[in-house]
Amino acid sequence: MSNPPTIAIVGAGFSGSLVATHLLRQANSPLTVHLIERTPGQFGRGVAYSTVLDCHLLNVPARNMSAFPDDPEHFLRWARTREKELLSTPCVSEVSPDAFLPRSAYGDYIGAILNEAERGAGHGVRLERYLNEVVGLRDDGSALTLRLAHNGSRRADKAVLALGNFTPGDPPIGDGSFYRSPRYFSNPWAPNVLAGLWSSKSCLMIGSGLTMVDWAITLNQAGYRGTIHSVSRRGLWPQAHRKVDPVDFRIDPASSAPKLRSWLHQIHEFLRESGSDWRAAIDALRPSNQTLWKSLPLPEKRRFLRHLQPYWDCHRHRLAPVVAERLNRLVESGQLVGHAGRILGYQENESGVEVSIHYRGSDEVYRLQVDAVVNCSGSECNYRKLESPLIRDLLQQGLFHPDPLSLGLDVGSDGALVGANGEASNRLFSLGPPQKGVLWETTAVPEIRGQAANLARHLLEDDPTRWAEGVTLTAQSSRMSMSTR
Repeated sequence: MSNPPTIAIVGAGFSGSLVATHLLRQANSPLTVHLIERTPGQFGRGVAYSTVLDCHLLNVPARNMSAFPDDPEHFLRWARTREKELLSTPCVSEVSPDAFLPRSAYGDYIGAILNEAERGAGHGVRLERYLNEVVGLRDDGSALTLRLAHNGSRRADKAVLALGNFTPGDPPIGDGSFYRSPRYFSNPWAPNVLAGLWSSKSCLMIGSGLTMVDWAITLNQAGYRGTIHSVSRRGLWPQAHRKVDPVDFRIDPASSAPKLRSWLHQIHEFLRESGSDWRAAIDALRPSNQTLWKSLPLPEKRRFLRHLQPYWDCHRHRLAPVVAERLNRLVESGQLVGHAGRILGYQENESGVEVSIHYRGSDEVYRLQVDAVVNCSGSECNYRKLESPLIRDLLQQGLFHPDPLSLGLDVGSDGALVGANGEASNRLFSLGPPQKGVLWETTAVPEIRGQAANLARHLLEDDPTRWAEGVTLTAQSSRMSMSTR
């Protein structure tokens, strides 16, 4: 008697856990799901929702954070069952559709729905969780073999690479020797960062996006008394959310040439004529962002990345109002200082490190003395630069390849990874951030939840002749039972 089909999911953050949840909920015949996560404490959380600090809030209101596209109030109902606990945190004043709740609570939510799906799974439908790292993968034509860092391998009929976001890449400079210094923190979420900054009198955050904001708020809440500097090319910080009335605004790529200049003109004209808040226009575009991105020729996409992306990011990815208020207070107090410019180099000395910054729009080179530097420049998305052994292995085999913009991976419409030969795989799939180059708008909950539901449906409804029979485990691994039954 053959074993049931097996699907392996590499990565148990939001994307991977949501695919697993949908597979468990949708499967109506025996199925085994391997959910593999290399980092302790991140099942159902990933980096974004593994924070334990109550000052780290979602930057999307609760009404838009349901994990299920067909049940938009699911997260809000769950949050209301924990209302007393949530209201006890300093940054939460209400649990309502417009509330911005703690990210840690959202991690609890994803873990809860995964556990619920596991408990309610049909006969023969099993979830097996592994605390391990997949370091290699082979496709022998009938099944996949996932090589683990510890204790052997796992066999699967199909695999989903739910890789999420990666640590930032080191900004390019002439002499990169400083990047080996103990004063430099390449991963802003490494467990030693806060301890490394605590005794400093000043620190520099490379980047001025959401990660910089997280660290500025974290340090302030922890009682840090030093000066926090932030540097980015344009010195733009995320804007604040504000409640606005929805508007009827869209851009039809079929009605005019797909040109950024034309689209910008349409946005400006609409705002001028309607008097609407720019937030309403940005929100109105969201359902069609992927269609707009796909319609742009490659040169226009590159032009967007060179000139417009920083402006788009700070308007599109906004801050919870309470976080924006705290950030403003830090600026007004002088504890947080922003710089617009490009880092030319670093020079360590007895007092710390001198950072040379070429200020934007001038010939001035400013020399900033700080005690430590944290890289908050955002996820590295060029897969050719990543140090992951799994990614290096898959690239070398040609089982996937980066998209033309090096923003992620080349994927088919169903999330199938496209190999170096240009053919879409029938065994390897992905979702979320790896699809950024193809879809652009693919890093937030509303997009990923739809991808997860559709991918699970596709995996279960796919041609059954593609499923291998008699799949068995090739070695025992350090399986970690995490069931809450």
